[in-house]
Parts: sequence; structure tokens; C-alpha cells
Amino acid sequence: MTSAKFDQRIINLTKDLTTNEKSVIDYIHTHTADINKMTISQLAQNVHYSNSFISKVVKKIGYADFAEMRYELKEENEKNDISKEFDVISQQRIDIAKTNSLLLQTKFDSINKLLDEATAVYVYGTGHSQANYIRELSRNLMLLVKVPVILLSGLSEFESVQPSIKKTDCVLIASISGESPTVIKGVKYLVLNKVPIISLTEFSDNTLASLSTYNLFYYSTPIPNPTGRKDVVSFLSLGYCIDFVIREYIDYLN
Repeated sequence: MTSAKFDQRIINLTKDLTTNEKSVIDYIHTHTADINKMTISQLAQNVHYSNSFISKVVKKIGYADFAEMRYELKEENEKNDISKEFDVISQQRIDIAKTNSLLLQTKFDSINKLLDEATAVYVYGTGHSQANYIRELSRNLMLLVKVPVILLSGLSEFESVQPSIKKTDCVLIASISGESPTVIKGVKYLVLNKVPIISLTEFSDNTLASLSTYNLFYYSTPIPNPTGRKDVVSFLSLGYCIDFVIREYIDYLN
């Protein structure tokens, strides 16, 4: 098992490496899971070099000492082990099931009535991925409601239309955290003007949900990234939530 952080240190290395130094690095690169169990003497014995030479190579790579390198490799290997144990497919089913359970407990009568009686419906996704999913919501609402559906493509549009949104209109906002300061500022302005808001956020006690008239929650468990970089976030549950809203409204119209 290799280490992304260790590999990155080698890639960023500006100093030239000797053949002997390269052989030590190659050994560490292919035995990262074993290094965290070794002493510097054991590593030196395995690669047939002295302790002082190993120490020199470690510092050349960018570590303070052998202990720091061993700790970093151990920490990353443990993260990789957790990632292996994480059942990605099962977690997807769990997130959808938990989202479905929340939606089934939600009383949609008031939400459907709001969509039916609003003089205009504004739809906004606070990030790139949320915007992609919310676009699907706006497309379907355009086929169903009798009033204009305005898709807001970014923060500047959300801010610019706020003064023209009336209390007889309706605003749907999709967010992950529900804590974006710029979005919350705009939401507070809308609340002050008694504009009804439907929030779609990840299940949590967040500011956007607390300010909104109606809340729809979804679950999205971050997927551990085996490369060691930022965790992967899936918005499939948000898509399911949006599909549920549309189906509930169609059922209401029927």
C-alpha cells in the first residue's frame, strides 16, 4: 500500500537524489504499511544502510526525523483501512432509506398548497452541485404550476431579485450545511418581508432550516477518499428528495 502524502513529498522534492537514496525511498514507498511497525535500525537493516544514512534520507524528503515519517505513514494507513471497511454501496442505500423515512414523516399538504397558490416560485441551489439538482426541480415545476418558475443561477441573482420577491411568492432553497453567511443574510431579508421559504438541507440543526417556513431534509454521508484527499460527497439523496417533492405535488393535483 502506498501513501499519497509520502508520494507527494517525493514529487515536490527539488533536491537531486543519489542512487542509494532512491533505493531507500523505493523501499519505503512499497512498504508503507510495514514502516510504522519498524524502528530506524530495523529499516536500516532491511535496506542494508546505516541509521545515519536513513536519517539523512528522511530529512531530505522533508521530515523532521524518522518518527515523524513513521507517524504520518501510520496515520494515512489507518485512514485507508477505514476507507476499505466503509461499504460505499450499503451506505448509499442507508442514506436513501433514511431520507425516505424523513420525507414520509413530512406533512406535504401545506407545502403543496403553497406551491399551488404562490404568485411566483423562485428556485435556488447554493452550490454548483445543488444548482444542478435544483434545475431538475424547476424544470418539472414549470410543467405543473400555473405561475412563473424562476431559476436563480447564482448568488448574485439571488441577491438581485430579493427586493422584488413578494410575500405571495414562494422560494425553494437547496443547501448542504444551511450555514452560508451570504445566503443566510438574504434569507433573513426574505423572512423580514414575510416571504415563505422551503429549505432542502442535509439533516442537521442548521440556520437555514430554522429560518424557513417548511423544511425538507436529506442524508448524505461523506465517502472516505482512498487517495487521502478530500472526502467524496454524493447528492443522490438530494435528487431523491427533489423527486419526492414533485411526486407529492402531482399526487396533490390529482
